[in-house]
Amino acid sequence: MEMTTCNVCGKIIGMSPTSVCPSCRKLLDIVYGKARTYLRDNPKTEFRANALAKAIKEDVRLIEILVAEGKFDPNDLPRQDDDADGKRRQQLLGELQKNIKTGPEPKVEKVTYGSSKHGRSVE
Repeated sequence: MEMTTCNVCGKIIGMSPTSVCPSCRKLLDIVYGKARTYLRDNPKTEFRANALAKAIKEDVRLIEILVAEGKFDPNDLPRQDDDADGKRRQQLLGELQKNIKTGPEPKVEKVTYGSSKHGRSVE
């Protein structure tokens, strides 16, 4: 079995595709969750490892390792010129305002053969 060192803590581990020990993998998963949440909540933020690490109060090396592993794809990150969420919010707001002005749709009563001939409705 080939041995290597963990990219985070330097512990000797068996060869793995990511070269990160299990305890550091858990730490990286937590940091990744924080980073994704921060980037989701702050879509106008420009992605820079130093600024992101400072914002989420984590070590910049952890962010750099996540970037090297391909966890942050530039196509997944929100861009300032492509604000799909803002467009969707505006569309929903417009639909809501239109519905408020026109009011709710009138309730249409279901007419069946029995109710029209015998005065009874079937539910």
